[in-house]
Amino acid sequence: MIIINKTVCRRIAHYRGKRNLTREELALNVGINLKSLINIETGLRIPRIHELVQLATGLGVSIDELINNE
Repeated sequence: MIIINKTVCRRIAHYRGKRNLTREELALNVGINLKSLINIETGLRIPRIHELVQLATGLGVSIDELINNE
């Protein structure tokens, strides 16, 4: 079972920072509303599965890297 929690949200922000992307750039690149991305990164909203796929692709990481709890 996949559990998407605030740790996943923090990882999205972490990988975005590693890629030197602004929130605006990532949102535009992956087709997610900027406000939604801000809410996801701050843990106010848990991303949907299709958003995780988009974000992982845009960040150049696997979904496993975003959700792995190890």
